[in-house]
Amino acid sequence: MESNTFKSVTFGGFAKQDVIDYIEKMARESAAAQDGLRRENEELKAEAEALKSQMDGLRSQLEVLNLEHERLTAALEAETVRAKELEPFKPEAERLSGELERLRPDAEAYAQFRERIGAIECEARKRAADLEESTQLKLKQMVEQFHQQYTQLMSTFNATATHVNSELRKVEVTLTQLPRALDCNETELKELASALEQHQEKK
Repeated sequence: MESNTFKSVTFGGFAKQDVIDYIEKMARESAAAQDGLRRENEELKAEAEALKSQMDGLRSQLEVLNLEHERLTAALEAETVRAKELEPFKPEAERLSGELERLRPDAEAYAQFRERIGAIECEARKRAADLEESTQLKLKQMVEQFHQQYTQLMSTFNATATHVNSELRKVEVTLTQLPRALDCNETELKELASALEQHQEKK
């Protein structure tokens, strides 16, 4: 919290308006800091939602590819059974073998693509976890900073209020003693006036 110098008043202490202005200024700065952190938190949440949507999309693609893989596996198994049944017909078996070889690159490409999808999904999960951790840390820091500012502000306010009350008590004591002092001054003035009259009469 920045230091601030308050103007002094006639009977000591600080000018009330300066203290109020300072408190209002700190409140505005604190509110602005909170708004900035809140906007940043909303942006981080939006990014996390985008990553989650991307991960969901990749998961859907993976499910589609798994279904396609199961279909291709079933087709491969069916072709294998058929090849055994048609083993006496070697030329036909060779044709089927050629078909299997033709499908092999597709299966290998699918396996590589599946590995890539798995790596992307792991990366997306890691980024989401890191983002959540970063968001929680920033929120915690924001709360701690606000608490510190509030504590310092209340400490300054309490110290100022204590000083003002002390000065007010001094003024109250002075005002209480003032009538007595005025009475003494009045008595002295009457005595002085009487002495002056006597002096005038002697002349």
